[in-house]
Amino acid sequence: MKQTTWGLVMAVGKSEQISAEIETAFLYLNDRPVLAYSLAAFTQCPEIGGIVVVVSRERAESVLGMVQMYGFAKVRKIVVGGAKRAASMAAGLGHVDADVEFVCIHDASRPLVNPALIAETVKVARRHGAGVAAAELAEPVVAVNKGVVVERLGDDGRPWAVMSPQTYPRAALAKAYPKAAKNRKNYEDDLAAMLAAGVEPRLVPTTLLAPRIRSADDLAPVLALMK
Repeated sequence: MKQTTWGLVMAVGKSEQISAEIETAFLYLNDRPVLAYSLAAFTQCPEIGGIVVVVSRERAESVLGMVQMYGFAKVRKIVVGGAKRAASMAAGLGHVDADVEFVCIHDASRPLVNPALIAETVKVARRHGAGVAAAELAEPVVAVNKGVVVERLGDDGRPWAVMSPQTYPRAALAKAYPKAAKNRKNYEDDLAAMLAAGVEPRLVPTTLLAPRIRSADDLAPVLALMK
């Protein structure tokens, strides 16, 4: 039996905002919202059986309209997230069907994701337990303290930049992000949560260091890469 995988697209939280008033997922790139690019990629990926989208309460209705307008038929649920990433993850995972074995997590602020990269993280997860997209960094990486270089990192091998999409077992994610807030830790990111749970992801190399939109200045480079 083929293992079922759903997508969990995160479009809420401080990492998904340019400012308190501007949510990255709802800025326009060309003729459509940033979020629409991620939903299109997940919809077109044959390895994805369903999609849960996590958004702010104020945006839920507009996302429903987006889903209907662009025909994102795999979207199963639009979920209101919490103030912190862990709460949003728990909310989203709560609407993933219990028989789903893997969940592919993606941040909507990375609109350059494509179906092939999503599929590869899923395939690697099915073979090895977990798969995360990553790009090898060609230049030296250093640790800095108050503007002064204090250490060169990665001397035993080139460092990698880990990004989304990331595919993990649903059961491991549910354990890391339980429904009960009192039992939930606020991990720095999902990779940290999975490493703490004993999950050892395999890297899925990509030549595209897909930029995350963190400010208005990031829009032009992303548009250039789209062309």
